[in-house]
Amino acid sequence: MKKIKLKNWPSEPPATVKGIQILAEAASVFFKIPIIELKSKKRTNEVVWARGVCMWIARDANYSSKIVGKWWHRDHGTVLHAVKLVNNLIETYPSYNDQFKKFKTFAKEYLKKHL
Repeated sequence: MKKIKLKNWPSEPPATVKGIQILAEAASVFFKIPIIELKSKKRTNEVVWARGVCMWIARDANYSSKIVGKWWHRDHGTVLHAVKLVNNLIETYPSYNDQFKKFKTFAKEYLKKHL
């Protein structure tokens, strides 16, 4: 009999992609950047930082890089790069780390209200 390899699924799969959308809305409010700009190809520091933080949080919530990238109109490699960038910035600069923590708290409350 042929053995079937089963894919390892996370113990708690993420909610629908709607969670990523609401996270983007939270970023739009917090960082004062329209969602259309966050999803655009724009690469200013402000947009890259806000978008990257959203990608980091989505990955932390067990969304796959492929799903996160697809929602943001990017590929999974861009998501992985964004996560590394955010990690580097929050480890290197206290101001980025402070803003990151404040946004995580804000986003958590925003998601509770809108999900």
